[in-house]
Formats: sequence, C-alpha cells, structure tokens
Amino acid sequence: MNHLCKLKRLLVKPLPIICLLVVCFISLTACSDKPSNANHTYIQRLANTLDLQPVTPKPLVPLSLIPLTVLSDSNITLGIIQLASLSHCKLNVLISEHNNQLGKTATAASILIYQIKFIQSAQQCLTSLEKDSSIYKKILAATEHKQNNLMHYFNSMLYKESELNRIWQLSSRELSITPAGFSDTVNAVTKLVNIKQQITKQQFAQINSEHLFAALEQLNKYQFNQQLIQSVRTQIALNNSATQFINTINISQLCQAGKNNNQAQIVNNIFKKYYLGQVQPYQAQLAGYLETLQPLYQQLWYKTAITSKPINNLLQPNANSNLLNQLKYSAKNHVLWWQIFYKTCEISPI
Repeated sequence: MNHLCKLKRLLVKPLPIICLLVVCFISLTACSDKPSNANHTYIQRLANTLDLQPVTPKPLVPLSLIPLTVLSDSNITLGIIQLASLSHCKLNVLISEHNNQLGKTATAASILIYQIKFIQSAQQCLTSLEKDSSIYKKILAATEHKQNNLMHYFNSMLYKESELNRIWQLSSRELSITPAGFSDTVNAVTKLVNIKQQITKQQFAQINSEHLFAALEQLNKYQFNQQLIQSVRTQIALNNSATQFINTINISQLCQAGKNNNQAQIVNNIFKKYYLGQVQPYQAQLAGYLETLQPLYQQLWYKTAITSKPINNLLQPNANSNLLNQLKYSAKNHVLWWQIFYKTCEISPI
C-alpha cells in the first residue's frame, strides 16, 4: 500500500491521460482506509504489546427477504366502446397507456404507481356514471380490488426495487466518516413511510405517487441505508470480538503492585489513541444516524409480508436485539473492562 502512495509522488514524467487515471484510482483505493480499520489496528496493537493472539470477528450473516405470494388477477375487462366512454375522467388514457406497456418490462414501482393513479382517477368516473350500468360495476370492482391489494404492490416494490432490497444485502462499502446524503435519505424514506401510512389508512386520494420515483432516485444516489446497516453490523461484530479479546488479559498480572507499569501505560495509550480517538467517535456518529433512521426502518419494514425473522429482530422496537441497542450495548460492554483496568492499575484515563 505504501509503495503505491510513494509511486504517485515519484512520477515526474508526463504520462498519457489514461495512465494518470489508472494511477490515481489505484492510489486512492490502496491508500484510503475503511473506518473499521481503526478497530483492527487497535486490537492488533494491544495483541502485539501483550504478546497475545487477537480474536477474529464473526462474519456477518446474510439477510434475506421473503418472496411474496402471487396475486390473483381480477379478470375485469373493458371493451373499446366502454373505454372510450371514460374520456371525461381521463381513466381511458391511463388504462390505454398501461395496456400499451403489457409485455414490456415494468418495474414494481411503476406498477404501484399505476394502481394508485387508477384508484384516484376511478373516483371521478364513478360519480359520473349510472350505478346500474355495466361499466360502473366493472370500474367499482376493479377499484376495490386494487384498494384491497395496494399494500401487496407496495411490498412488491420493497422486495423488487434494488434501491430498497439492497439495504439488507452485505456490502464491501462502509459509511465514511464524512458521508453525504443523510438528510436526503431521511427525506426519501419519510416519503415512502408516509405513502405506506396513507395506504394503511385508505387515504388513497392523498397519495402523491410522484414521491415514489423521487424517493428511489435519492436512495440510489447515495446508497446511505445499505452502508449504514453494513457499518453498524460490522461495528457490533468488532466490538464483541474486541471485548472477547481483552477479557483474556490478566489485569492483575499487567498491573502488579510495586512493579514497573510501563506496559500498562502503553496499553492505556493504545486505548486512548485508537478506541477513544477513532472508534468511539465513529460509533457515536453511526448511533446518531440510527436514532433518526431506525424508527423509519421500523415503520417501513418491521413485520411486513416480506420481512424475515432476522431482519425483524434487528428492527424490533425497544428490544435488545435491534441495531441501535446492539451497537450501544456492545460499546458499553467493551468499556466496562477498561473501567476495571483503570481502577486496578490506578491510571488516569485522562
């Protein structure tokens, strides 16, 4: 890694543009650190100082969603003449555009939007048609079918759209120390939560379907949610393995009365430099993001038709198993050992 960093500085001769781009990419990739690297450095320094073997963190378990059951079709059809008679309420245009898309690839979000627009447009049509007419009964039946199954289409979007389902997938990317897109991500997830609430309350007329694509666009731009959940799960695993490691250290032997405590001072300096100086601030940052986003995740994902038990456990309100509480507990549990260390060794943490 260091050789690549030095190589970039030693280049003095002009190079073709493509070569410069390759060198820059390799250098940035090789020389930049993930936030989790501070954890590894912290434990490795302790292990080297005390001549101990560090504990390897448990690998993260992949999280999966549950496929939706296939929704039965309503089998309601409108003839050409019936369709033409709906021009006054614009439902004919919506249906025609939808029919033209049949056979083509349609995203789950676009299918949901069609259902919403149909329900909203149908209300105007129904008020202008004779209740005893065949077309009135067909539109009413189709509308009720779509209303009853609108949450199914919403869950289908959660399951199929990559901007949403990737949230639970493992990633090599972690949230940086100075990430972009937090406020936009909160805004996007809030829009989705609001639409879900409107569906639940059957407030169909109030749904702004344009918010769906706008929200997905913001989520795709930053991929903040996936990186946050990946980083939090990683940090929890690192905290737990770090605590398991330091519990193998014999504090009484490290801080024997009347003997030189230079080694204890070195251990103290490592803790202050890496854990208190780097790991703890990053954890506090992750916890701050979760304080805002976890309640939104709960409203969007918790105990839905597609959410598996492991994901529900990570989202369960007021439970020790949820992401935020796991992060806080794993950090607190780690610091408890150090409190005993400072008391036993009579070293000031300041």
